[in-house]
Amino acid sequence: MTTRTLALLFAFSFAISLSGCTDEESAGGVICTEEFRYALLHVPGVPLADSYTVRLSNSDTIRNLGNSDLRSDNYIVLDDNYQPKLENQQDTFRFIGKRGGEVVVREDYVFKADRCHITKLSGKDTL
Repeated sequence: MTTRTLALLFAFSFAISLSGCTDEESAGGVICTEEFRYALLHVPGVPLADSYTVRLSNSDTIRNLGNSDLRSDNYIVLDDNYQPKLENQQDTFRFIGKRGGEVVVREDYVFKADRCHITKLSGKDTL
């Protein structure tokens, strides 16, 4: 190959590599995985009649409709649907579970979120 051909090949490759970075740079250089994260609590015994999670700092109540897809003794405490509200923050949440109108589960959790996902920092997986 001639020097001119090599120079053109290099310039062409360089131009393609730069254009491939623009999407990544516009998103702040963050590449998120496509996984959907959630934290579960296993509550043995009779299924809960009602369950929800409360963000303690602002009393935001999160009801998870996805619980019907799980085994009856597993409950979603928090999932990636809440990530935009928690992005770049950390906070305490309380999972509340009721049977017959009486609170039988009251568990505290600490979650944080980055630009992509939530992460559980503390809290039980099972009772």
